[in-house]
Amino acid sequence: MEFKFNFVAAGPPEEQGAERPPVEAGRGCAGLREHRLSRGELERRLEAGLVEQLEVGGPQPLQIRHLNVWLLEQALDQGAEAGLGLSGAIASHSDLVPGVYEGGLKIWECTFDLAAYLSAVPLAGRRVLDLGCGAGLLGIFALRKGAAEVHFQDYNGAVIEGLTLPNVALMEEDEPLPDGGQQPDDDGGRGGEPPGKRRKSPPSPPSPEPGALSHCRFFSGDWSRFGKVHGGSFKYDVILMSETLYNPDCYGDLHDVLFSLLSQDGTVYLATKTHYFGVGGGIHLFESLVKQKKVFDIQTVKVIDDGLQRCIATMSFRKAKSS
Repeated sequence: MEFKFNFVAAGPPEEQGAERPPVEAGRGCAGLREHRLSRGELERRLEAGLVEQLEVGGPQPLQIRHLNVWLLEQALDQGAEAGLGLSGAIASHSDLVPGVYEGGLKIWECTFDLAAYLSAVPLAGRRVLDLGCGAGLLGIFALRKGAAEVHFQDYNGAVIEGLTLPNVALMEEDEPLPDGGQQPDDDGGRGGEPPGKRRKSPPSPPSPEPGALSHCRFFSGDWSRFGKVHGGSFKYDVILMSETLYNPDCYGDLHDVLFSLLSQDGTVYLATKTHYFGVGGGIHLFESLVKQKKVFDIQTVKVIDDGLQRCIATMSFRKAKSS
């Protein structure tokens, strides 16, 4: 069975909050915003949710806890946050509504591909960006592997505050693990289907002491603005992306973000499907644009032939050739 997005055409979301800069050409009109939540608000969101557990990475996977996405969808659909434009996408069961919702409430299968690949990549002490983070599993995985600082970006602020931030807060209860370590398992869980095993556990608020959150920052907004988020003063050693190539119209913005935010010796790790039916994007089209720009070297380092073909690619700045 071929893979297809539930793609719904839609206009731009309603403007809310502070005054926003003029809309630039790109994916939509989501203004750049940094997000913080008080300890009390994080506790409220965790207490209202259901915590599940996934095995991420390999060959000795890490156990990463996260909020149940279905319950979050219901809360967003029924609560005030539905005004952010997500209610229509949720009601229509759409994975993508351009300029309104960009799929952040779903954990995509390429996320697990990339986490498994990153198991052999040293991340300790690195500055990491989880670009198009959604639930934030890749950024959390990097934190568990010793990354010094991790920033998370998603198109939708409601995804960041409702899902990503609480998921990172759940880390603060966990004991620090060595690189590649595994958290003790418990009995009474139930097995699930791939891509991960899931177990339900009682939600519990994060500890009040500073932990994972003190090493993180959280942003929402359009890529056309996010490349300027640090004003050129901050660069990332590692940029992680999963399932970000579905829309060819945003490739230019994506390329510009990578150019602006990747350190000179940094690496982009990109997990994607070879082609996204119904939307038009895929690795080959993006690779053509990258080669045309002549800024990065890009190469496919792994191909996964399991149903619809998926792959992992790396990108780094081109090195000047000596004469």
